[in-house]
Amino acid sequence: MKRALISVYHKENIETIAAALVKAGWEIISTGGTAAFLKQRHIQVTEVSQITNFPEILDGRVKTLHPLIFGPVLAKRTNDHLRQLQEFRSAKIDLVIINFYPFEDALEKKAADMDAMLENIDIGGPALVRAAAKNFRDTIVLIDEKDYAPVIAAIESNNDISMESRKKLAQKAFAYTSFYDSLIAAYLHSGEIAPPDFLSIGGRRTQTLRYGENPHQAAFMAISDRRSPFGAINQLQGKALSFNNILDLAMMYELLNEFQEKKHFAAIVKHQNPCGAALATAQLPAFQNAFHGDPRSAFGGIVGFNHRLEAATAAAMSEIFFEVIIAPDFADEALKILHKKKNLRLIRMPAGYMENADFKTIPGGFVYQSRDNQTADAKSFALQSGKPLSKNEKGDVGFGWKIIKYVKSNGIIIVKNLTLIGVGAGQASRIDAVELAIRKCQSSPTGAVLLSDAFFPFPDSVELAAKHNITILVEPGGSIKDPDVIQVAQKLGVTLLFTGIRHFRH
Repeated sequence: MKRALISVYHKENIETIAAALVKAGWEIISTGGTAAFLKQRHIQVTEVSQITNFPEILDGRVKTLHPLIFGPVLAKRTNDHLRQLQEFRSAKIDLVIINFYPFEDALEKKAADMDAMLENIDIGGPALVRAAAKNFRDTIVLIDEKDYAPVIAAIESNNDISMESRKKLAQKAFAYTSFYDSLIAAYLHSGEIAPPDFLSIGGRRTQTLRYGENPHQAAFMAISDRRSPFGAINQLQGKALSFNNILDLAMMYELLNEFQEKKHFAAIVKHQNPCGAALATAQLPAFQNAFHGDPRSAFGGIVGFNHRLEAATAAAMSEIFFEVIIAPDFADEALKILHKKKNLRLIRMPAGYMENADFKTIPGGFVYQSRDNQTADAKSFALQSGKPLSKNEKGDVGFGWKIIKYVKSNGIIIVKNLTLIGVGAGQASRIDAVELAIRKCQSSPTGAVLLSDAFFPFPDSVELAAKHNITILVEPGGSIKDPDVIQVAQKLGVTLLFTGIRHFRH
């Protein structure tokens, strides 16, 4: 008789697979809580303590950690291994069904203290899963409810599953234990300043994408934190999201987080760069100002709003080609208007989630940095030349400084009346970025604010801005040429502010 060991915390559908195994002639072995659950559903169970002749101890911390459990799981179906099991009056365990203590749930609920978190760390479960996965040729391992049905179907028809399926289940099991451990390691490292010597990046695949940045590249999306709004994207209509859509959507989401305020903010993103943005007392003019900042680049972009999308704004967008619209909510009438555009993706996504990590792959590894979540108040910027800012000028400076960190370096933006009117992104030379931003302006830059993501290495950017009557320049400072830049700004009557914060983005 074949035997299955079942020990699960989340018991959804466990009685279905257990009953099917019993019907197929299998013996079920189980631990306390799972055994009681199955017995209540009239499924015959042998408890682990009956096999080990040893009770659960230490408040349930030790249940399955015993040679008479691990031996049958790790045993190969060789004469020698089976003989050794018989010597100890034991027999092979052919299937292990496990899921773990809910450490993820405890993270989401922010358990009261470390003791509570530690009690949600599973020991026996991961150990059993690893043992079964190592021995996948002779022991089937199941950690995912989605795999119950195909395994049962194979057992009912062939009394076994293929070796290819065994290997895939083993891979999933090892990946799951690694992911589980990565959550624990990250929790224990939280608050530490020194980088860890070892780092695992874990995640659940939530979506397989048609392709990556280009059709010849495979792609999928994975989520490491179930609290992320990307874990279960609330897409109201439209085509499936692409790899590029998701990257732009993620950048837009973080940009919208910068503008959680009473005023209406609208932005347009294209290829990981903002190409339109505006802040206004009403949503429709905010969108119109954002769109007119660069209508050519806006074509095929992603549009985002910090408040519920209104019908009037939806109507204004209905004749323009956009890929995605994201907002915290949509008015019913707005949905009716946009429903006519069947392929347009509408994403309802609440604001507020903040990512703290940033990874980039390199051949054979990755580099890590903390995310650029630095905020700054325009009031704290150091005046290097010119007169103090008026209230409206402070508004433009603060508005622009929130946006500039989302522009690819070298990055320059020009802002006027709480509207983004020019963007110079991704240039190898800063003066080229300034030239591009000025050239892209759809309205006169006279009296506007120019913001730079990093310092001006030479005074030429100041001279070019002044030539176009831009009156305020904002940059981090920190160049050995700062004295020259300040001197030219003073000579040309340009207001120059140093932020002390750089916002490179690559």
